[in-house]
Amino acid sequence: MPPAPPRAAEPAPQPEHPAMMAAPAAPAMPPMPPRPQVQPQTQSISLRATPAPELPRAAAPVPDTPRAPAAEMPCAAAPMPPRAEDGSIDVPSPAIGRGSRRAGRVKTRLLGFNGGQMRADPFAAAARAAPEATEEDAAPAPVMYPVGWLVVIAGPGTGASFPLSNGVSQIGRGPGQAIRLDLGDNSISRENHAAIAYDGEERKFYLGHGGKANLVRLNNRPVLSTEELSTGNTIRIGETTLRFVALCGADFDWAQG
Repeated sequence: MPPAPPRAAEPAPQPEHPAMMAAPAAPAMPPMPPRPQVQPQTQSISLRATPAPELPRAAAPVPDTPRAPAAEMPCAAAPMPPRAEDGSIDVPSPAIGRGSRRAGRVKTRLLGFNGGQMRADPFAAAARAAPEATEEDAAPAPVMYPVGWLVVIAGPGTGASFPLSNGVSQIGRGPGQAIRLDLGDNSISRENHAAIAYDGEERKFYLGHGGKANLVRLNNRPVLSTEELSTGNTIRIGETTLRFVALCGADFDWAQG
């Protein structure tokens, strides 16, 4: 066998550097206890059942109540009294100073005067030609051919006098009244509280009221219907007392000559 090759000389061991010296081994750490396994928390979801809708309850049966027997109708109705042919009943006017306390309803006529009901007077043409009174008129036009007068004898405006003309003369506080009693008595209506009429054919005077709340009194008695006037009579409206003085009458009238 061929001879083995010579081995290379091994290097001499070098002295170890103190810094290169291996550090002493650290003491062994005790083993860590095993960690408990954490179970994942599952969120519990509670599902609530939706309540079923309530069904309407059947109403309790109502017991049948006995019905009252129907009232028996009479076989034959009582005969109705025969109606009068004329629906209106003429009732005489009540006497002055007496109350009409009759049973039942009584038809009455509208009291006062209406120009269409009066007879034609001889001075109608002159009255139509005269201008009508307006709100601006401070005093009525002077009366020509007076047939009488009204004189205030008590109350506001005592001493004032007012002439009366042929036909109808209305009494009130307004400017368009023939007898304007705007003297401070507010209980008198503005228009047609009362009226005095002179009938030239009969040569008589009449007094009527206009249907106002305050009564008109003739000689201290209420005027409930048309009353005939005589000279010297007293008329009270509210707080005002008037005395009637007649010029025309049975012995004199402007139309006679």
